[in-house]
Amino acid sequence: MCGMAEFLRMSNPIQHYAWGSCSVLADMQGRPGPTERPEAELWMGAHASAPSRVELAGQQRGLDEIAPHLPFLLKVLAIDAPLSIQVHPSSDQAREGFARENAAGIAPDAPHRNYRDEHAKPETVIALTDMWLLAGQQEPGRLAELAETLDLPWLAAAAASPCPLRHALELGDDDAAAAVRVCVTAAASARDTAASSQEGTGSLSPEQGPAERAVHLIELLSRHHPQDRGMLVALCMNVVHLAPGQALFTPAQQVHAYLSGTAVEIMGCSDNVLRAGLTSKHIDVPELLAVMAQTQEPVELLQTRTAEDGAVHYPLWDPALSLVSARVAPGAPLVREVADTCMVLVTEGSVRVSATAGPEDGGAQDEGTAAAAGESLVRLGGACTVRITGEGCVFLVEAVTPGRPHGPRLTL
Repeated sequence: MCGMAEFLRMSNPIQHYAWGSCSVLADMQGRPGPTERPEAELWMGAHASAPSRVELAGQQRGLDEIAPHLPFLLKVLAIDAPLSIQVHPSSDQAREGFARENAAGIAPDAPHRNYRDEHAKPETVIALTDMWLLAGQQEPGRLAELAETLDLPWLAAAAASPCPLRHALELGDDDAAAAVRVCVTAAASARDTAASSQEGTGSLSPEQGPAERAVHLIELLSRHHPQDRGMLVALCMNVVHLAPGQALFTPAQQVHAYLSGTAVEIMGCSDNVLRAGLTSKHIDVPELLAVMAQTQEPVELLQTRTAEDGAVHYPLWDPALSLVSARVAPGAPLVREVADTCMVLVTEGSVRVSATAGPEDGGAQDEGTAAAAGESLVRLGGACTVRITGEGCVFLVEAVTPGRPHGPRLTL
């Protein structure tokens, strides 16, 4: 596709998953709330199952039609309840699983389908508010200490096994149900003790120790998913807190689940998810175990790079992708030289985005397009200088087509 000088306003679908908020996205976009249905995810991209739309030559067109190879999917997440415990496949696993389910005649939109495309789904999440999530596997020694503190024999056995996550997932139904009951009883006992000593808080907190945090986790999951064996898997995982602006990368084959908060997420353009619990959606534990890495990667927050004026660069899994967030203020625009396709998401305030095309496209300059919180714009292909003015918080994603050189990353 030839370069387009102007930014195109995007019409983005909202996913109404049960864990979503009835107020967060509506408040961000200035719509009346609370909404009748939960609004969980705002999707910005070309995934065929829910593509964004833009207006071209007076017609509404899906990005899956005009930019089918867009390599990322950008989202705003509004998390009001815990998400499913899940794993995403690697590229090879996705290709094999997609072909296998096609050969089995499983419809692309079938509820019990695991592989909806043949792509991997690495993802990076950036917190807009305080965010809590589960990721990877706790060290066995810490799990053993937690098992002793809360008197959880099943967790002691898991800690002593080669892979605690696999142990929790492979428990028989009766043993798993009994273990969940033991966890709920242990949490109630710990809560009574904390109340008698006037200790504890009403929610997860960075100041909590492992046992108190586990009690809150049990209570949270029991409230939203009573008697769900996913609680056992969750207790084997790391409980992670992200302050606003902090980010975490989840590689393929890593077990994870989000618990609460509002965030921006960028991922490979895929919807492949293997689930193990805490959901009403399709669960396939054997397939998840086949995909899950036996050794989970250590959980480390992303090391960002911050410019003098506060613009933040988030490293991504693919060198052909870049992500920058910045606060734009009157007299302090964000200016960026980009080599190819770029997308701008506004999460606060109101801005105007303009582009000056490169010499190969005649150096044309557009008049700029206004965008407010909860809106996004996209420019499809061709080098240009992007200028963002106004007042607000923006995220800018650049995707370089293979074979094209990277342009300068940030000019301020």
